[in-house]
Amino acid sequence: MYLKALVILVLSAFWIVSPAVAQERDEANIISANMNASSNKWSSTFFSIASVDNFKPGKNVDNGRSFGSYNYISLNYKRTQDTKLSLRLPFVYESGGADKYGSMVTEHAELQDVHVSYSMYDLGYIGPIDISGAVKVYVPSSENSQAAGMYARFRADLFFDYALTRFSSITYVVKPDIFWQSRTAYFNSNTAMFDDGGYVTDPRSTTKQYSLEHYLEFTGDINKYLSLKLKSGFDEDWMYSSVVEGLEGRQITKAVGGIGLQVRPLRGISFIVGIENKTTLGSYKGQDARFFMPENTSYTLMTNLFLLNL
Repeated sequence: MYLKALVILVLSAFWIVSPAVAQERDEANIISANMNASSNKWSSTFFSIASVDNFKPGKNVDNGRSFGSYNYISLNYKRTQDTKLSLRLPFVYESGGADKYGSMVTEHAELQDVHVSYSMYDLGYIGPIDISGAVKVYVPSSENSQAAGMYARFRADLFFDYALTRFSSITYVVKPDIFWQSRTAYFNSNTAMFDDGGYVTDPRSTTKQYSLEHYLEFTGDINKYLSLKLKSGFDEDWMYSSVVEGLEGRQITKAVGGIGLQVRPLRGISFIVGIENKTTLGSYKGQDARFFMPENTSYTLMTNLFLLNL
């Protein structure tokens, strides 16, 4: 009892974080609720995370803000009651308007890295902690991955769930990434530019070796339609060095915090409205870390939707 109270107290002192991280389990719940009602092993689902960033310092536009979204349509095969194989076709969409740098962008959509996901919802227990996870393989079908010379990307998602009460839980999530690259640096043509034609940052970018997301997430049910989600953790990237371009390898760590409200209006539909703040730790690009700044804050809407049994 005292342990549970302590965990809740620590969580309440943490930053409040991004709702997008619950994607895998929320999608699993939606699939289960609909597939279990029929004998079908095949299904299709839709996922989307849309966001609007605050303007960078000194930038402002009276109207016409743009927003971006990462989306995918998933074809799912329920191998067993506790395992699922999915083929996902992802794409990003950006509306027309002013981006976070104050530059006007046109409406466009781009294919992202197609990937296969194998989800395992029952990996056993460590005492009272329920373990589940997924493994994913990405192929370089996006323009950015092809420009960076990526061969493939491998990812694992692990969830360690501990029930605090019947209506609340705390989860430790670990998501390591490994990148198989053909080069250590590339020219990033998507780097933002100033009005005079200069680049906001160096357009020469080193490629990723590894990435790691790890965080704590608290979920508390308000009623059968609403849940509160709090998250606090870190996003970390390890980059190659490039002797040819004279670029040093580096590790970038971002502290991430946010709050989300999940809404389940009907079976097969789930939304999470959230606020997310990311701050790069240490000195980065000549600036020391500054926490809770508006320019590091974005507003998100996550959607999980069951489309149909096949």
